[in-house]
Amino acid sequence: MEQMVGAVLAGGESRRFGSPKAFAKREGMYFFQIAINALRPFVEDIYIVSHPSLLLRFQQLTDEKIIMDEEVYRGQGPLAGIYTVMKNTKAEWVFVLPCDMPYMRTNTVANMIRYVDETFDAILSAHFGRIQPLVGMYHRRTLERMEQLLEAGENRMMSLLNRCRVRYVNEHDFIEEEGVFRNVNERDEYDDIVT
Repeated sequence: MEQMVGAVLAGGESRRFGSPKAFAKREGMYFFQIAINALRPFVEDIYIVSHPSLLLRFQQLTDEKIIMDEEVYRGQGPLAGIYTVMKNTKAEWVFVLPCDMPYMRTNTVANMIRYVDETFDAILSAHFGRIQPLVGMYHRRTLERMEQLLEAGENRMMSLLNRCRVRYVNEHDFIEEEGVFRNVNERDEYDDIVT
């Protein structure tokens, strides 16, 4: 069994941003590539979870595996994306990153992985008092709980976390700059990023 795969969540509609955030750039690199590069040294495979309308563009830009949310759960957000990756792999752990954290780095992922512990269902960043459900690892034993929630139309990530044994990693575990966890959601937030 593979130990760990990576999941880059890039299926959102980016309504507030105005265009798919995955293809925005920082320092000449697409946002989705920044997430891939952060994960690459530590995982067996990387899955980009995307929307059918973006499939062709991803195929033109990367050789990574591109998958769509399970059709029955399509539109149910990140929970459906993580579930879909787990359905496509036998890996014990899935390390999840969103495609809209352009300051994410390899060192952050390395530090998170140090806290892998089989007694937990998920290991997530909670730096600076902010839980990051999309920065960290989910054990495949959470798959059944995800499916139950999706079946019920309850797709909030916190609904899953409330049913799991979670290890929250924060600045007391390892020091990190706050900006690393910065999401870009609005177009004006993007204006101060070096492209």
